[in-house]
Amino acid sequence: MAYENGAVTGLAHIGVRVKDMDASIRFYTELLGFKLAARQKLGASELAFLTCGTCEIELIRGATYEERTPGQVDHIAVEVRGIEPLVERLRAAGVTFLDEEISTVPNLLDGVKNIFFLGPDGERLELFDYYNRP
Repeated sequence: MAYENGAVTGLAHIGVRVKDMDASIRFYTELLGFKLAARQKLGASELAFLTCGTCEIELIRGATYEERTPGQVDHIAVEVRGIEPLVERLRAAGVTFLDEEISTVPNLLDGVKNIFFLGPDGERLELFDYYNRP
C-alpha cells in the first residue's frame, strides 16, 4: 500500500515509564513473550523497544521532558510516512508541539524521526516516522 507524505499509517508504539529497565525488560520478554528490538541510551534517558506480533511497547527510564510516574502510559505514538508535511499542517491548525524541531535518530530502529505534541485534553502524542523502512 502506498501512502502520501504526511499520512498516518497506524500505531507505532505505546510508551510506558519504568523504574527499573532490566526488570521491566525481563517481565515483558520472559513472562509475556515480547522480543527486545532495541535498547539505547539517549542523554539522561534509556529506551527499550519491545515487540510481539504487531504490538510495540517503548519502555522509558530517566529524564525526558518532565518526570512522570513509573508505570504510567507516557504517550501514544502514531506511525507516519513523511513526517514534515503533517507537522506543518498541525502547526498551521494551532497544535501545541513540545519541541520546536523534528528529532532525527539515525541509529534507533533503522532510523526514526519524531516529534511530541499535545492532544485536545493535554494527552501526549508522538508522530513517529521510520524513514528508512519501505
